[in-house]
Amino acid sequence: MGFVIRRISLGLVLSLGRAVLWAQSTQTDILSTPTGPFGIGRITYHWTDSSRAEFLFTDVKARREVMVDVWYPARRVKETGGAPYLPDLPRLQRVFGDSALRRDFAPASAAIEAGLLRSHATEGALPTCPPRGCPLLIFSHGGGVDRSFYSSQYEDLASNGYIVAVIAHTYDTHVVVFPDGRVVGAAPAFRDNFQPDSALPRWRRDWEREVRSQAYLRHVMDVEVGDIRFVIDQLSQYARDARFRAPFLGRVDLQRVGALGHSGGGEAAAFACQVDARLKACLNQDGVMHNLPFSRDAAGRTMNQPFMYIGRRHSTPRLSDTQLASMEMTRAEADSLFRAIAAGQDDLLSDMPAGAYRVTLKMPGVTHMSFSDEPLIEAVRDSEKTADARLALKMIEKYTRAFFDKTLLGRTQTVLDRPPPADTAFVVVEQFAPAVTRTRR
Repeated sequence: MGFVIRRISLGLVLSLGRAVLWAQSTQTDILSTPTGPFGIGRITYHWTDSSRAEFLFTDVKARREVMVDVWYPARRVKETGGAPYLPDLPRLQRVFGDSALRRDFAPASAAIEAGLLRSHATEGALPTCPPRGCPLLIFSHGGGVDRSFYSSQYEDLASNGYIVAVIAHTYDTHVVVFPDGRVVGAAPAFRDNFQPDSALPRWRRDWEREVRSQAYLRHVMDVEVGDIRFVIDQLSQYARDARFRAPFLGRVDLQRVGALGHSGGGEAAAFACQVDARLKACLNQDGVMHNLPFSRDAAGRTMNQPFMYIGRRHSTPRLSDTQLASMEMTRAEADSLFRAIAAGQDDLLSDMPAGAYRVTLKMPGVTHMSFSDEPLIEAVRDSEKTADARLALKMIEKYTRAFFDKTLLGRTQTVLDRPPPADTAFVVVEQFAPAVTRTRR
């Protein structure tokens, strides 16, 4: 559950290649169309945090390096074909060479070379923001996922007036390409030789292993929380200092900063809110450990900012007698454990001083990766799967935007307050406050 190191990018990129044959050499609008009135700009930065060691390798001299894409509202321009969907591909071609790239990523390279999948952004476009500035959102990808695979979300937010800084969390993403040509892949998956007490029932031994694994993942999240805070520091400088020549100079409202992310990135966004008061709102997309979208701190506190968790509908598993026997667990123990896990999330969300929302997706075909572009890309030429993928992204984008509209822009009438009747077949909205829980279906 939650924060899992994934190696999905190659399979997804291979799916892109199939679009070449299906599109018959014409431009394909695979991504969702941004809903906002603004054009979209994008610029990429390479930043080094000299105060931190690289990832978990605290005994090395290397400092923490990250690549960051900034997507922002821009003046509309005539159709230019859009910026590359995977901006690192030209550097990968230089590092690996065309033949190796085609062998390792085939037939994806043909799809991208043909320009059949591109973003709606324009590199370095002229920005547009109101006099007060645009609110800033920091996005963290899921473990092992390439940052580009959430482009539909970035584009929708930017087109609606948000500046979105997207971090490539080095060593916890599929691959990072630095400007000097270095290519860094994901760190090896966690391995643990720990052997729990053999006298414990199997389910307890498995639980203890899981706890140790999640302790490791918490260390990874600590690094990523550091990345989020560092990026806020950097963007604060770039937004104020003309020497950096940022297109968004003077256009960032640093009093309205939020964080969000998917899977492990969503958990990292929540943890960042707990330790950094500059963040005014945080949102976790389908990232949980033991059904919790974040954990209380050492003093038992939650967070002071508004929070939203958006996830998928889950049913309580019904284990067979054979499964219970293999786990060395009674049915009463299983029922008690599942009740405690379910109640833990409600208790956590109800104990938040600024309140919380939970949005549960219940449309057909929604999966953990529905928060990314993966299902949309893989559904090319399948109209039913394409419709399901577009619906899921539409709801995710709509309710994500509503949360930040409400918490950062101060809007009082959003779909979180009164979901339209058409939405109620696909989402459940719950609002939590101390001692108060309201459900809107």
